[in-house]
Amino acid sequence: MKYVFVFVVFILSSGAWSQTPVSSDNFSIYATRSWIRVDLKNKEGKIAGYNLYWSNNNQKPPMPNALLNKGRKHFYIKDVLPETHYHIWIETFNETGVSKSTHQEIVTTRQWYLQPAELTELQLNPSSAAVPSGMQLFWQDEFNDSLLDRNKWTTNYFSSFNYLDKTSKAEMLSDQLPQPAYRLNGRTIELYVNDTLPTRLFTPKGNQKISSIQTYDWRTNEQLLDNSRGGYFEARVKRSSTGNPKGLNTAFWFDSPGPDLKYYLEQGTELDGVKGIRPKGQVFEIDIFEYLTAQFVLHGHVDKNGRFEHNIDTHIATGYEHRDQWVTHGILWTPTSIQHYINGNLIKAYTDKRKIMSPNHLMSVFLGSYGSDGTVSMEVDYIRAYNWPLQDGNELPNPGFEYSSGLQPWEGGAGLKPGTGRNHSTGLILNAGEKLEQYIYLDNSTAYTLEYWSKGKSTVKARIDNVTMVNGELSEIITQQSSGKDQFTQNTLRFTTGPEYVNNKKTVRLVFENTGKTQVVLDDVTIKKK
Repeated sequence: MKYVFVFVVFILSSGAWSQTPVSSDNFSIYATRSWIRVDLKNKEGKIAGYNLYWSNNNQKPPMPNALLNKGRKHFYIKDVLPETHYHIWIETFNETGVSKSTHQEIVTTRQWYLQPAELTELQLNPSSAAVPSGMQLFWQDEFNDSLLDRNKWTTNYFSSFNYLDKTSKAEMLSDQLPQPAYRLNGRTIELYVNDTLPTRLFTPKGNQKISSIQTYDWRTNEQLLDNSRGGYFEARVKRSSTGNPKGLNTAFWFDSPGPDLKYYLEQGTELDGVKGIRPKGQVFEIDIFEYLTAQFVLHGHVDKNGRFEHNIDTHIATGYEHRDQWVTHGILWTPTSIQHYINGNLIKAYTDKRKIMSPNHLMSVFLGSYGSDGTVSMEVDYIRAYNWPLQDGNELPNPGFEYSSGLQPWEGGAGLKPGTGRNHSTGLILNAGEKLEQYIYLDNSTAYTLEYWSKGKSTVKARIDNVTMVNGELSEIITQQSSGKDQFTQNTLRFTTGPEYVNNKKTVRLVFENTGKTQVVLDDVTIKKK
């Protein structure tokens, strides 16, 4: 590196500036908590390479931190400090000299955000047809980087079951958990175990090495993905194994967060001073797939001593080949249902509103390979999370009935008709005797205002209920009867949601019923914090 620097200085001193390359102003930067990616857009002209400088004090170093050849598209500045202001300078050079420096600056962040470049993957490599109409992407990883994005993932594998193992718990608390083996090739991530890596079994008494990434860190209690409103989650994977591995498993799954077992233990149970808050029948773990059979599992039954008893339900889809094949797995999680998809096909739906298994809190997302004495591998093309978008403080999905050609996530016998809404938008036609309802995740113990516009001289009853987890029992919060007019009029209700544990969501039901004798048009429904 010193030789190159001296060579450039010699050329400059000879006065050969006439062919000096132009300034390299065509680059962009992206920052995570642990690295900064510099994206170079190579220009036309006689460029031999780039001088790259960086610092966190706005002082340009006297010598380049890195020399990059022409044709290089990306460079990663590693081991950066989180939430720190960095300055980056780039120069182009050739045999005649060095250009002026181009400067950019960026703050490394602990939070992930959607990148425009990754969003283009949705057109180039679309998700399956299972994505509900009207939903939009709110989180993803296309694994197109050469380094793992630590704003999205932690490598400290740990789950509710591991907390019951004293050795694993001690390793977690002391930040000594074994680390996963994985490869990133700029297109996918491969999570694998073999005779060499990881360096040891996860637990001395177990039979598995574990290579996993997840969105929650038990030791730091940091959640990297807030999915507390549920949504549709999809991953495209290819799994394989060689030999006859012990404890063979590959999994895409959700687990309740820590930092203790309150979500694992059921209400009325106490273990080591931790009181359970999970109602019996609600899941604490969802396996979208595990094993090479892609078994779908809902975990939930735990006895009063904290011992796991059995699953709430499980099933295996037939007619699919999973070994050494790219397969797309998805789950739709709503306030009242859990639905399982493979390659865009609905496999099974748990939708009984008298047996609601859905969690009402965020869940950690895991991708991993497990086993020993042989190899186990899971290559992941992408993982994506979708939900119905919320805008302008409105916490009600599809408030103007414009998301799609259907009603989702509304339910009922009403119909949509373009041009009948306010400002010639799509309106919802509610005939005499018809009902329309939606179950919604809202903040608990919080004051809200419901507003909606109606047109028609019939009478509309609006009702809001608290929903009891699991059994789905309804308790009325407020009901309002309103008589409409020939033009759109606004109606308002104020209500307060019922209690739940700390930041857990409260599930409520909103119902509109036409109790009159003529047709009513509804539009622009909003639920906002008071």
